[in-house]
Amino acid sequence: MGTTAPSTDGPATAGPSVARFDPFAGPPHLHGAQRVGVRPGTELIHPLAATGARPLRFEVTGLPDGLHVDAEGIVRGRAPAEAGTHRLEVSVANAEGRAHDVVELVVGEALCLTPPLGWNSWNVYGAEVSAEVIVRTAEAMVATGLRDLGYQYVNIDDHWHAPRRARDGAPLAHPERFPDGIEPVARRVHQLGLKLGIYSDAAHLTCGRCFGGLGHEQVDARAYAAWGVDLLKYDYCFAPSSGAEARARYGAMGDALRATDRSIVLSVCEWGFRRPWRWAPEVGGALWRTTPDIFDTFSWSPFGVRHIARRNLRLADHAGPGRWNDPDMLLVGNRGRGASTGVLRLPNQLPAPLRGRRIWRFRGLSDHQVHSHVTLWAMMAAPLLASHDLAASSELDLALLTNPEVLAIDQDPLGAQARKVRAPLGLWQLAKPLRDGGVAISVTNLTRMRRRATVRIDRVAGAGHGPVPTSGRWHVRDAWEMRSLGERRQVEVDLAGHGSTLVVCRPA
Repeated sequence: MGTTAPSTDGPATAGPSVARFDPFAGPPHLHGAQRVGVRPGTELIHPLAATGARPLRFEVTGLPDGLHVDAEGIVRGRAPAEAGTHRLEVSVANAEGRAHDVVELVVGEALCLTPPLGWNSWNVYGAEVSAEVIVRTAEAMVATGLRDLGYQYVNIDDHWHAPRRARDGAPLAHPERFPDGIEPVARRVHQLGLKLGIYSDAAHLTCGRCFGGLGHEQVDARAYAAWGVDLLKYDYCFAPSSGAEARARYGAMGDALRATDRSIVLSVCEWGFRRPWRWAPEVGGALWRTTPDIFDTFSWSPFGVRHIARRNLRLADHAGPGRWNDPDMLLVGNRGRGASTGVLRLPNQLPAPLRGRRIWRFRGLSDHQVHSHVTLWAMMAAPLLASHDLAASSELDLALLTNPEVLAIDQDPLGAQARKVRAPLGLWQLAKPLRDGGVAISVTNLTRMRRRATVRIDRVAGAGHGPVPTSGRWHVRDAWEMRSLGERRQVEVDLAGHGSTLVVCRPA
């Protein structure tokens, strides 16, 4: 399952202790979403995420008519026209063994029954996104094993647009950066067993001052469906502050997407200012931003990791299958160099002389900070969207993104978001119940100083989402190190400044 990075200075001064997992070695294991949503009668592209030495052989029973599994383990075809749940018995084998699991295919209106996993162009590429970048990234998601661990979405953010729409109002892609349009990009992404996302705005302009979607909801939705788009991130720049107006604008796009013949996820991106967790599900949103944009800092500022996590943690009651709080993208791999996250600029809504002026440059997250960042996002059942050049990933970057036990916590089908159950000065203790009766517990050191703590498992687990039946002893497993800690009643932690630990506890 991998080896733990060596430490010579002890846990408080060395880098984070994270196991390295090889998706292409060993016996087979099944990963990814165990509950998959698709709208009736629409196309389904879903990778049955599996790791292990190649070749892998897939067998699936219970697939309804119209769907099949290809040699790569990708479920393809058209979903049944009638709503209902189909139990798929999945088996994958290689020369070293066989693995079994059950995937529930839920045909209905709800999509994203577990938080979306994938990649977004914004942090690293900003206005320089192109067809070449998207295809190269999709191929890298396969080559690095991310697809085999459940990552599915490759999302084009702002600036894919031509300077203006067609004369009939149809959206057009940039003629140089997407010379053949969006459709061939989607086709290549789908060939790889992945899904394509795109971006627009609920106003006349996007945040980057490209054409927005206001007044063109139906023509845009039809175009996205014809191109093969699977997710729409819908922003809110240049739009009025009114909550009622936001709800109406997102509702218009949600209705337009549902009227197409494609299952297109609606990602509501109005930054949490109008409390979208209260209304976004009703207008078709499967996830909604809860905070302003994230930048490459661990600070308590409104765009820093700690502040964003604190704000998102308060919204646990609103998360669940098909409805996710979104605290924005991951900063893994950015290291202060992201085109959009490394520099804070004045917004594009300001007059031209001020627009885009640099305010601050960020140094980026340390290894311990980015480790805590991913830990918190996984515990919060957040969408996990990487946003860096995958080809330039460090060993730690890939270890943080490809740890199957941490991803399983984020993707747990119960869909519970962790709650902050104890907060000794400078320490967050979070508890997230799991469908199998276990509980994931994380401890994050918010200070720069080394901190030690004792976690009483019963106390933390029971305070998270109600009493947990137990004899008092727990089987404890360190998720990041991917190793058993044996039976325990409590866990002793020794954390570097801004460091975290993450364990999964199941009643003994």
